[in-house]
Amino acid sequence: MNRQIKQILGLSAFAAGCMALGMGLSHGWVALAQEEKPVVVDAKGLDRLPPIADVAEKLNPTVVAITNTSFVKGRGFDHPQVGGQDFFDFFFGPGNPQQRRTPRGGEDEQRAVSGGSGVIISPQGEILTNYHVIASMGTGDNTLEVKTSDGKSFKATVLGKDKELDIALIKIDAAHLPFAKLGESDSLRIGEWVVAIGNPFGLEHTVTQGIISAKGRKLDTGVSSFLQTDAAINRGNSGGPLLNLRGEVVGINTAINPAGQNIGFAVPISMVSRILKDLRSGKPVSRGFLGVGPQELDQAYQDALGVKAGVVVGTLEKGQPADKAGLQRLDVITAVDGQPIQSPDELVSAISNRRAGEAVKLSVFRDGKTLTLTVTLGDRKALEDQRRRDAGEEPEDEQGKKTPGEAKSVNLEKTYGFTVEPADPKNRLKGVVVTTVDPRSPAAERGLAPGLIITEVGRQPVNTLAEFNTQVKKAGGRTLLLFVQATSGNQKGTLAIPPR
Repeated sequence: MNRQIKQILGLSAFAAGCMALGMGLSHGWVALAQEEKPVVVDAKGLDRLPPIADVAEKLNPTVVAITNTSFVKGRGFDHPQVGGQDFFDFFFGPGNPQQRRTPRGGEDEQRAVSGGSGVIISPQGEILTNYHVIASMGTGDNTLEVKTSDGKSFKATVLGKDKELDIALIKIDAAHLPFAKLGESDSLRIGEWVVAIGNPFGLEHTVTQGIISAKGRKLDTGVSSFLQTDAAINRGNSGGPLLNLRGEVVGINTAINPAGQNIGFAVPISMVSRILKDLRSGKPVSRGFLGVGPQELDQAYQDALGVKAGVVVGTLEKGQPADKAGLQRLDVITAVDGQPIQSPDELVSAISNRRAGEAVKLSVFRDGKTLTLTVTLGDRKALEDQRRRDAGEEPEDEQGKKTPGEAKSVNLEKTYGFTVEPADPKNRLKGVVVTTVDPRSPAAERGLAPGLIITEVGRQPVNTLAEFNTQVKKAGGRTLLLFVQATSGNQKGTLAIPPR
């Protein structure tokens, strides 16, 4: 009997051991299976379509068409913001109804008409659009006409503009207008639905839909950090709104990539909202400046400096805000006011979104330690103006026009009848090269010809275009004494070029 009991107990213990082992193995297998499950989304509302029709119906009345009329000289012209006819065609299309050139008063003067879009943001007729939509394409003033969704037309005035952000605020004389609400773009998610409304190719109030394709895209147009979208944006959409599904403006459509399909870019509305007060006041937009040359913290820098995230201070401008605050070359900026910084673009965006005179706290990694430095930001535009003065040029205002200095700048072609550009270094000559000479001008009569190199004005050597412009400005419209020489041979001499 005892033997049977022992056998039963032994079998029970064996069974319990097997069960425990099985449960342990099973737990391991379950854990392993859980770890290797595919990523899935608990999607909601798959049975419902996004309310794009509602957004289009309600927001269409807030979108306007803008016509910009300028007068230009010559066969072609360069757009003041985007630098050239090709890029201007990029927005408005070559030879289409939105861009027409008509002779007026002579062969050299032409009427240029371009178009774009805008969005009403107040019942009193304030309209947000792009700077390049309303900028003058000539040297004189331009006129702006706004057409609302009910077919009414208004003359528009410019309240303020920011060339660097490519944003402008204009106003029409109207009241009780339907207007859009400005949303918030910082919290947008990649993949979020958006709607674009505008006037591509003159087709008014065209609605397209898509998603946010990416955030923080950097283009060669200033300090902007653009939203990328696949909502169809074409020439003429510039200045129109990019909307979320609540009908809030989250971006101002600005550019496309003509080499791709449905690759469009918009200025984030959060960046626009930060400067709206400046735009309404008509004062130049205040934008902060640090005074460093940021560099990517790649693997080599990480290994050398012992830090995994941030931006390397590659260069430091003496006497500028960062230098005054104690920042050093090879410091790593890891945060601005507590917000982590991962790339040079993020640092530029974080600083330029602050106003000049603001104090910001930089988290800095240096020699294995984390420091906090307080920097009072400088004014980006004031610094750029000073650099222009140092180069012998005059600073520009927000309209891209020269501001008055000690002496007025001289229009070389209009005053003397010729134009110049920097000399080609291959010629081993410093100075400026004559590019065109009006055959009816005194310059042509005195023997100035294209291809000649100007190396001195009066007794003053000119090695660069800036130095040449400085000496021309000092002449104040009086006779220029130019020392010129050919690019080859020994021909050289002095020419006295009187004004026209």
